[in-house]
Amino acid sequence: MKPSYTPSRLAAGKTEILRQHGFTRWMSPDLLQASADFLKNLGLLAIYAECSPENLHRYLCWQPAKGWGCEIRSGRALYKFQEFDRVNIERGWPLLSLHINERDIYSAVWISPSHYGAARDFLAVYGIEPAARPLIS
Repeated sequence: MKPSYTPSRLAAGKTEILRQHGFTRWMSPDLLQASADFLKNLGLLAIYAECSPENLHRYLCWQPAKGWGCEIRSGRALYKFQEFDRVNIERGWPLLSLHINERDIYSAVWISPSHYGAARDFLAVYGIEPAARPLIS
């Protein structure tokens, strides 16, 4: 049975226009590591990641306060995404944002708990709701 992760919801309207101008350009997978390293050197965090049906990726970036920690994984199959999620559950990091494309490819961002609230508020400016994990019983 497929777990019921709730992806980030994107609001329509003026936040949609803001989002479209706030994202990086679409990138091929071979540029992702270089892009992530470049952003990190600038002190930027890819707070939301998307993967198109053509396997192109783009990010919405945020400049968090010092001391942040995150994990960004784009373009993953469900089983691989779940492996990353299990590790982040064990270290206590919430799933911040999640995009699932039409081909069931997962792109997610986990963030240190101390920065979750500020990151959630930043996403709200762009009309993006945080993701949710299935309830564990």
